[in-house]
Amino acid sequence: MKKVFSVVFSIIVLGTAFVLVKQNAAINAVTSHVPVLYQQGILRSQKLLKGQGIPILMYHHLLENKDNKKFIKNATVITPEQFAAEMKLLHDHGYTSVTMSELEQYVDGKIKLPKKSVVLTFDDGYLSNYKYAYPILKKYHYKATIFLITGKVPPKPQHFDPNKLTSISWPEIPAHSDVFNIQAHTHKFHRMLNGKAYLVAKPPAEVKQDLQACRALTHADYFSYPYGKYNETDIAILKNLGFRMAVTTKPGYVYPGSPKYELPRNTVYPYTTINQFKQIVGIV
Repeated sequence: MKKVFSVVFSIIVLGTAFVLVKQNAAINAVTSHVPVLYQQGILRSQKLLKGQGIPILMYHHLLENKDNKKFIKNATVITPEQFAAEMKLLHDHGYTSVTMSELEQYVDGKIKLPKKSVVLTFDDGYLSNYKYAYPILKKYHYKATIFLITGKVPPKPQHFDPNKLTSISWPEIPAHSDVFNIQAHTHKFHRMLNGKAYLVAKPPAEVKQDLQACRALTHADYFSYPYGKYNETDIAILKNLGFRMAVTTKPGYVYPGSPKYELPRNTVYPYTTINQFKQIVGIV
């Protein structure tokens, strides 16, 4: 009798554990996609209120699945295959890539842009942008912007190591300028202090000094806020230094008259499906 009871009890425990595992997996699957669901909700509401605007896409790092051992849980790392599929989709549906300069003129109401327009941006300046994204973009005659952390740029080209976050080097920039335009993403202030981004945690004088150093090296007119964090003081500093626009990490579309120092961008995650991508860029 004791043996029978023990067997039945074990089956119940294992069955309960199996159900809990399935429930946790389902919860994790949903929560990991919360950013995409939130992003799509914002975009749908903007389309209803204002119509289809210009989407700015945000990328960071690209790695082959077989090489991605260290950053597999990083939500900013996508595969070259995913990126290639997304660019092919844009091309096949007649999309034009728009530069930051053209976007500025559009926001100012000086020019109109094709309905099927998209702005392609990469934050940080990883070497994978040149290794993987460059040939794909060049194939489709697309232009893109790299918002560069200048304090991490080495003086000479580095060996590509998938286990390290290697930056592009200064000598490599001219050879890739037919596709990539370089803009600013701070000099050494892409950091956190007690849970706050340096741009909002550090004194304004230090923030200004860092942004000044970054602009001197890049001659940039456009800026990307690290971690998407900023305040009114940062905007005032950007204006004072001569920056003409800045992009955030808030989802949304750009329209004529959009706030030029708070332009929305739409992150492309490794779990962004092709259908979700279509919705972001407006492919029905």
